[in-house]
Amino acid sequence: MRAHPDAARSTARGALWLATNGIVVKGAHTVVLLALAAALTPSALGLVALGTLVATVAAILGGLGTASALVHLPGSAADAQRAARTALTLGLVTSTLLAAGLWVAAPSLASALRAEAGGAAVIRGLTVVLPCLAVAAVTTELLRRRLAFARRIVPDTVSAVVGAVVAVLLVAQGVGVMALVAGQVVQALLMMVLVWAVHPPVLPGWDRADARALVSFGLPFSGAHLLEVVQLNLDYLLVARVLGALALGHYSLSYRVANMPYLMVAVVVTGAAFPYLCRAQGPLRARGVEVALAVTVSLMLPACVLLALVADDLVLLGPEWAPAAPVLVLLAGYALLLAVLQVGLTVLNAAGRPGHALGVRLLHLLVLALVLLAVVEAGIAAVALGQVVAVAAVGVPALWLARRSVPGTSAARLLADVRPALVATAAMALAVVALRSLGLGAAAGVWAVALLAVAAVGVFLVVLRTVGPQTWRSARALLSRPEVLA
Repeated sequence: MRAHPDAARSTARGALWLATNGIVVKGAHTVVLLALAAALTPSALGLVALGTLVATVAAILGGLGTASALVHLPGSAADAQRAARTALTLGLVTSTLLAAGLWVAAPSLASALRAEAGGAAVIRGLTVVLPCLAVAAVTTELLRRRLAFARRIVPDTVSAVVGAVVAVLLVAQGVGVMALVAGQVVQALLMMVLVWAVHPPVLPGWDRADARALVSFGLPFSGAHLLEVVQLNLDYLLVARVLGALALGHYSLSYRVANMPYLMVAVVVTGAAFPYLCRAQGPLRARGVEVALAVTVSLMLPACVLLALVADDLVLLGPEWAPAAPVLVLLAGYALLLAVLQVGLTVLNAAGRPGHALGVRLLHLLVLALVLLAVVEAGIAAVALGQVVAVAAVGVPALWLARRSVPGTSAARLLADVRPALVATAAMALAVVALRSLGLGAAAGVWAVALLAVAAVGVFLVVLRTVGPQTWRSARALLSRPEVLA
């Protein structure tokens, strides 16, 4: 990418910054999740999952996609800054109305989701901060448009860590599920304050042309995102309705653990690549797509394989979590396939085809609904297997559309990029199997499992450096911040 070294260098640095942010933020969420799992019953964790689902859907509906549309908006930085005022107005109005509506409807929603015991309070607590999230989103997307990732991650990282600390302290005091609510409220309020510290506050305003441009891209974009959330949580809804809160607790823990690599890798890589791919053209865009997909697969594959190999160690949280282990094995494979699909959808959005991405999301939702309705009564393992089948069926047409939207991509180059990670992952898997046969597992305690994980990562890195020296050099180059997308 010699023609645009500054943009490529900024994207590479952005990937590093977003990776740091992803590790800290999702690591903080993981700590809270494990603290809740250790302190609460599986059914209580199911209540947390349902409340989080409602809050996530509400956040998407409240923004209408207008903040994300700022990244794709044609024009200068001044144009984007002007349009941001309209985006803020739209986000504030819709999110405030939605938060008020959910406050009133919370008891009915909780009853419909079979979460009567405390469900209304959780829904209200998690959605009352929607206006704060709408304000923060406009500024963070402006910073992403400018590739100012270093400043963008400060509010995310600091607020997530503080919110996690509050939640864990309250869990230790026996507060229960409301500890998560308190942590999320603190996180949202602090996020809004910190975005004003790293960027001058965006004031409300209105421009009809800007509103039309933002909504024309934002509606299909947010529609695809909403379909993604519904698709990602349809299993929660069906498990809750058909199998009950106990089964949902087991399934929720497995899903959240399996989803961590996806959030730390796929979301990070595509988040950094999206603004670059929006502006790159021709061979530059084609190579950027290959790099994004290769990096995603190379990092997701060892993480998902390792999760599947140590799934039985979930019993460290208590013997009541044993039914979640086989589900985690299946969902680890699902997370890998979902990451590949995420890259394809990001490519479609960057190529100016959010309608195609919306169509893929809709197809995924329809296929998943049909599969899950057929298998949900067989239990949570069947639901997890249904997830794998659905994402595999949709991934093929999605990648075909992505390749058509960006001519010039090479399967041979992509295979060469990921081959070292394939070999290193196989070596890591053999090492883990050997170490577990020697007694490194849940029966030996948490430190034995930690040692096993460290050894697995070490084997992967050593083999990767041996069989893929170019990949190793590229990773080191990324850490030293030169252009690595060339």
